[in-house]
Amino acid sequence: MSLDTAFVRGERAPSLAAARGTRPGRPGRVAVMPFLLALSLAGVLFGSLSVHLVGYSLELLVDAQHGWIVALTPSLFGLYTLLAGVRWSVTLTLSFLGFSCHHHGQGPPRVWPLVSILVPCFNEEDTIAPMMHSLLALDYPHYEILLVDDGSTDQTFERARRFAGQHGPCHTRVYRKPNGGKWSALNFLFHRSFGELLLCVDADSQLNPDALRRLVPHMADPQVAAVAGYVRVRNRMNTLTWLQTWEYLWASVLRLAQGYAGTVLVVAGPIGLFRRSVLEEVYLRYGWEQPISRPGQMRGPYDGTTFAEDFDLSLTILSLGGRIVYEPHAISHTTVPVSTFTLLNQRYRWFRGSLQCLRKYFRRAASQPELRHPRILGWVSAVYLMDLVGVLFYLGGLVALLVFLAAGGDPTLIVRGFVAFVVLHLTTQAYVLTLHRESPKVLPTVLIYDLYQGILLQGALVISVLDELRGSRMRW
Repeated sequence: MSLDTAFVRGERAPSLAAARGTRPGRPGRVAVMPFLLALSLAGVLFGSLSVHLVGYSLELLVDAQHGWIVALTPSLFGLYTLLAGVRWSVTLTLSFLGFSCHHHGQGPPRVWPLVSILVPCFNEEDTIAPMMHSLLALDYPHYEILLVDDGSTDQTFERARRFAGQHGPCHTRVYRKPNGGKWSALNFLFHRSFGELLLCVDADSQLNPDALRRLVPHMADPQVAAVAGYVRVRNRMNTLTWLQTWEYLWASVLRLAQGYAGTVLVVAGPIGLFRRSVLEEVYLRYGWEQPISRPGQMRGPYDGTTFAEDFDLSLTILSLGGRIVYEPHAISHTTVPVSTFTLLNQRYRWFRGSLQCLRKYFRRAASQPELRHPRILGWVSAVYLMDLVGVLFYLGGLVALLVFLAAGGDPTLIVRGFVAFVVLHLTTQAYVLTLHRESPKVLPTVLIYDLYQGILLQGALVISVLDELRGSRMRW
């Protein structure tokens, strides 16, 4: 059944103004956005040119004492910085265009279709109740919740089954099965759901009451296959979590830019709405590739051959010609790691999974030319290829600075480069914080964010690349 049919079933749609929560945009805020965008682009230009000039100065000094091979490092570093500045500028511009389109709004559908909310759980006894309360508080007239305990060893199932039954406009079903992994748990729920739209939610997240009302109207466009929501950090309790807050905010800006082109690369696990017919197409086309190695596993649209099932599904949908857009006001509040060790473990899994998904996509595209969409290749190059190359240039830049200081260079040049980065981040943060109505408490992270990204995150990336090249076995 098509979604068009679903939109003429069910209950009449109340006005979107009836939804609880803040409305997406105010005239005053929209009026100031072009100014902040221009300020941000100016900061990007200033930062990139300043670092390029610092690299050129390093090159002149190093060239005079260590030869052209060593001198090439700062020159390439300056070139990469300029390219990164161009990427930032394009991303900020597209994000503003995406925000402007969103502000004009998309009216509510004539009727609201049935939505099935899929919640896979594993050892979530502390978060399952708050998550379920947030789902039952959704302001939506017609939905169901399907939750599966994927072989937990704690009290997750006992606490979850208390929510089974009818709750106003929502019917909740709770299941239990042997452990098979998150991808298999989602497939298990997919086969038991009835909705024409499927909302996938992580068990440690909580949704705003108006999240569904924000997501569903995008599906009136038959070309839209999925809608990603805004993942917001909930537990802001120390420096590490505030750094992740800024990281998640920047990821939201990136999704706004990708959403303007209908090419959101990752529909994140905490909140993502999918069209059932698209997931059925993915299952019918690629489901046979999924290995089943133990009783708790089940084939479906989600694939267990990578460690990033959300990225894998998103790439597959895009390669089949579907559009994935972004809704910044459908908010999921998630919990992030509070310790460095936990963060590194999480990012290592993410990076390994992303590398596996990219390799899988390019392997398919090599034998199926119809999967090689320019918009996918462009965003993959701008995001992942630039980040992979950036690791080398970051290390090269550190080597160049050490050589520069050892050769007796002027340390004020390094200070100039640092100031350039601070200006770049501050102007960008002003734009991003206004875009999301976020707290200015995130501003101090600008002083150490490059160390956080360059040492912690890129360190985890290097290890994951090496392990993936070696084929090291990985466990969750």
